[in-house]
Amino acid sequence: MKKTLLYVGLLSLVFLLTGAGCISFGGGNKQTEQLGPAGMFMSVDKGENWKQISLLPSSTGVKNISTVDVYKIFTDPQDPAALYWATPDNGFFYSYDEGASWQQPEGDLKKGPIYSIAVDPENKCGIFVSNGGKILHSDDCNRSWTELYIESRPNVRIASIAINPTVSNQILAALNNGDIIQSLDSGKSWHTLHRLKIELVEIVPDMLQKDIFYLVTKKDGLMRSKDAGDNWVSLKDTMKDYSKANEFRRFVAHPKVPGRLYWISTFGILFSSDSGDSWNSINLITPPGSTHIFGFYVSPKKVDEIYYTATISNRSTFYKSVDGGQNWITSKLPSNQLPSVLYMHPEKDDVLYLGFTKIVQK
Repeated sequence: MKKTLLYVGLLSLVFLLTGAGCISFGGGNKQTEQLGPAGMFMSVDKGENWKQISLLPSSTGVKNISTVDVYKIFTDPQDPAALYWATPDNGFFYSYDEGASWQQPEGDLKKGPIYSIAVDPENKCGIFVSNGGKILHSDDCNRSWTELYIESRPNVRIASIAINPTVSNQILAALNNGDIIQSLDSGKSWHTLHRLKIELVEIVPDMLQKDIFYLVTKKDGLMRSKDAGDNWVSLKDTMKDYSKANEFRRFVAHPKVPGRLYWISTFGILFSSDSGDSWNSINLITPPGSTHIFGFYVSPKKVDEIYYTATISNRSTFYKSVDGGQNWITSKLPSNQLPSVLYMHPEKDDVLYLGFTKIVQK
């Protein structure tokens, strides 16, 4: 019975982590505490050992935020030391010292869900945040905030924000109902580009190829634009040979290799070398569709060095391959909570970050 109830909790987290909604997990629970901490961890030896990095200094002392869930990690393309930790119900935290310490922004962004954070590629203090109902902007590194866009329709959520890396005044936002909105003046005014009528999760700019954007859907695979969002084509059929590959879990564009994409789905892990025109599967130890994969990243310096976390029933494992998936090394994780986010430092390829989300047993 305990395993069954835990699996129900895991299924609820699947909806959270793949963008279908935000679930408030509530306060303390003895069974939850037995599984270990949530929050952020760091490894300086590629996952061999982990240490907790969930400390928030304040005027009253240092607060431990290891009970806070990690929904996503966002980064600053100009500053490898900057990390933004988005939570499902505690606002967001930011670190400018590679995660050694964290702070929270002023105002209402200390509470509630955070769905997306984007940093201006020309101004590291220019930060755009979606809390679902609003897009807010800070031009002074989180000290003050201005509302740029308010979504008043019930059940419609601003799921993701993306800034054009070559035209920083162009901002695109994906709404969960399928709308794509755009601003060409850094958020002062907005207009609707498309109404796609499919559930959208994330919009991602290609940092290495001009005017290419990717649009992640919940159950309809990946879409791509080659003209900065004006037109979109579906890449769903390019994954048709892989069962349930259109059911999204994670999407990663390689930070250094143009056109190299990774698509993590119910099927498993696919990779593309041509910006999504074709895909190949990465061989995993576990059979396709048998595990939940949320944490995934690839070394910025070595394309064949791959890391992911997999959860089967109530057990999660860390996987590492240095030969593109031909062989795998497994190791234990530092917590039995759900490993939701995995990220590698862009310059220090021994440094990995791992975030956990609490599994609530009822």
